[in-house]
Amino acid sequence: MKNWAGIAQAHGLALSAGELDRLTQPLAALEVTFRPWVKQLTPDMEPDLELHLGEEGE
Repeated sequence: MKNWAGIAQAHGLALSAGELDRLTQPLAALEVTFRPWVKQLTPDMEPDLELHLGEEGE
């Protein structure tokens, strides 16, 4: 898992320990949630680069 607090500090964000905790906990939770899905991706899969807000015929 990434060290989100270390990344924030390396980018020069002057945050208190409480602010870092408040920001990094949700990021860590998202990483835990998405990591299994990312492992299922294969190199032949292409990202969808277009926003589809309602297809015709719906």
